[in-house]
Amino acid sequence: MKPGPANEIYDHFFVARQPIFYDHGQIWGYELLFRSGPESNLAAVKDEDLATFSVATSGFIRSQEDLDQTKKISINFTEKLLMQGAPEGLPPSVTVIEVLENVLPSAPLIELLVHYKQQGYLVAIDDFEGRKDIGPLLDVADIIKVDVLNKSVADIEAICGVFQDSRAIRIAEKVEDRAILPDLKSMGFTLYQGYYFAKPEMLRGRKIGSTELSKLRVLQVVEDTSAGPEKVEKVIAADPSITYRLLRFLNSAAFGFSARVTSIRYAITLLGMKRLRSWLRMVILSDLLGKKSPELYIMSLNRGKLLEELANENQIRNENPETLFLFGLLSLMDAMLDTPMADLLSQLPIAENIKAGYVNEKSTYHKYLRLLVAIEQSLPDDISFYCKELHLAEKEVAAASLRSIIWANNMHRHLLS
Repeated sequence: MKPGPANEIYDHFFVARQPIFYDHGQIWGYELLFRSGPESNLAAVKDEDLATFSVATSGFIRSQEDLDQTKKISINFTEKLLMQGAPEGLPPSVTVIEVLENVLPSAPLIELLVHYKQQGYLVAIDDFEGRKDIGPLLDVADIIKVDVLNKSVADIEAICGVFQDSRAIRIAEKVEDRAILPDLKSMGFTLYQGYYFAKPEMLRGRKIGSTELSKLRVLQVVEDTSAGPEKVEKVIAADPSITYRLLRFLNSAAFGFSARVTSIRYAITLLGMKRLRSWLRMVILSDLLGKKSPELYIMSLNRGKLLEELANENQIRNENPETLFLFGLLSLMDAMLDTPMADLLSQLPIAENIKAGYVNEKSTYHKYLRLLVAIEQSLPDDISFYCKELHLAEKEVAAASLRSIIWANNMHRHLLS
């Protein structure tokens, strides 16, 4: 069946879901970012209105419905789409309407934003740089977002001074370093958006704990294809936490087995070793997460699944899909364990040439990793560069990226709920 025009348009977009955190690390919500790729032969794709409309009406938004409904979803709307009533297709209880600072606060626009607020939507000013001539927009804003990347504390304070009397929630965007969090908090910021959470917190004298080492050794046995069912059963059964998580997961709605899975041996009989290994990887990683943000886990699942999808679609050739999945899955271990990746390599159950992908910039696997980061951070130039370097079709990568995000959300719901 030939796909409809909306699907054709949507496949050309890269979608990123960037988390927004409270200062104690819990998720407040997400911003959806989207970029079109130059491979598209539709001239209208470069129209920001079309980009917003495609994402806002796509199945991606609907995929969020199974998640915690207290989490907000922020989307940047152009003035044209706002005036056309585009946000009204989204649920007011979770939707944040983002308006760029450079949108002029005309009387009709302000009246419309008030109308959206009365319906239950939140209104945010995005990328506020301190303009003093948009008072009416500041007055209606529930949220003001400030990009703090490459800005000094004094610069950020000066921007905040423009809206110091506002009661709007303050969100700091592009926070890449935990060290700035205390300063931001002192300036009244209560929410933080950026990838600081995906970087290891390097604590002096930090060593991998015995519990963590034990779980990494379980992973090594799981990945050893010469290990028979008896050995795998024995090593899993010796770890109550992994056993509990695995059985709980296998008995969840994700599988829908008619008979309850009550033992590792029965799980092996039911699934076979190959399928069991696939689920065990995710279960063990979830067990390693500890007190870290679940968002790290979602990112890990998403990375692994995206690379696996590209291999299954024959975009990545001559590579094992399982190996690619494991490479992506383990790529945030340094942040999970607050340990430099170089110190973890000896514990990771993958081949030496694959391990090089984490630390050697010339490695092909490292380029896969850079592509994953570019997609997460919505960096269109980097996406294009690495797609060309790796001989990947951008349209196929975009479509695989969307599928992997939805899959990772579902797996997270079953594994960590």
